[in-house]
Amino acid sequence: MRLCVGLCPALTEDVLSKLHKAGIRNILSFMLKDPELLAMEISVSYKDLQSIRRIIHAHYAAFAVSGDDMLNEAVQRAVVISTGNTNLDTLLGGGLMTGEVMEVCGGWGAGKTSLCVSLAVHAALRLKMNVLYIDPLGSINSLRLAPVIEAFSEKLEIVEHALACIKTVAPADIWGVFQALELARQPYLAVRKKDADCGGGDETSSIVTTVGKIQLVIVDSLPSVLTPLLGGQQKQGWGIINQLAAALKSLASEQQLAIVVVNNVVHTNYNNNVKNQGYNLQTNWKPALGRFWDHVPHVRLFVETETRSSAPQNLENCSLSPSEMNVSILKSTRLKIRKTKISIFPAL
Repeated sequence: MRLCVGLCPALTEDVLSKLHKAGIRNILSFMLKDPELLAMEISVSYKDLQSIRRIIHAHYAAFAVSGDDMLNEAVQRAVVISTGNTNLDTLLGGGLMTGEVMEVCGGWGAGKTSLCVSLAVHAALRLKMNVLYIDPLGSINSLRLAPVIEAFSEKLEIVEHALACIKTVAPADIWGVFQALELARQPYLAVRKKDADCGGGDETSSIVTTVGKIQLVIVDSLPSVLTPLLGGQQKQGWGIINQLAAALKSLASEQQLAIVVVNNVVHTNYNNNVKNQGYNLQTNWKPALGRFWDHVPHVRLFVETETRSSAPQNLENCSLSPSEMNVSILKSTRLKIRKTKISIFPAL
């Protein structure tokens, strides 16, 4: 902001003219100058310069905030989203933490998508939250989500409401993922009723409704859109990974969202006796996106399917049977490295 007459009584036309001759034309350059040296340089009373500085401070300076106040504000803004599974909540210190990026990695058929669907369904059905499900593989839709929701509730209106709260997007490439992430910044999302209706219907006759702000974002899965950019002589892929990492972290922090991303794993030749954080020492697997991605997630989970129950547990007339899987924390900025066993409904 430029200095001007009338900003304060001491800032007269004569004083302003002397400041301009000294090359001081805005508030920033004035405040950076030592008042004693400036008083001697432009022959203006030190008392007048101090008066100008005090008034500028009173009108334009930010209020001082203590570290304790900043910490308390951060704690109050942070929200823990329950996963719907007691063991998993305990493992994660209460659930999914907003402002963080959590990665779920595992081998083919390990249950990564089933876990993500379970998180989305619980958030939409039980917590009444809005979920953005980014699915580059195009395998998640209302027909696949409905059986999981119906396992918990048979009421049609409840099922439709939960489906409407889960916005699915199927981007074709990494640029589509960036575009889909921008939906999480919008205050409201438009959703067609047919998206929440298992029976489909005529799109032209569907009713457009709005849902609230997105609170949970799931990206399933990243290697499908990033791996094609990393092969051969292509070098731009590493830059795109850094760009995506910055976008995910800024989105989680600025919008106070919980973000879950899915990563594959590749086999390593590390010896089981070598302790290397980030690797599963029993099966010699490591995350597929490599060291350039290793710093991105705040929490990294490794999932392995163990057994599948022969009958539903505590559910009547349900066509889905819960499956059991082992979940381990491979990396975390706030949690202990440990593991647990959970039971979820598979996403058919």
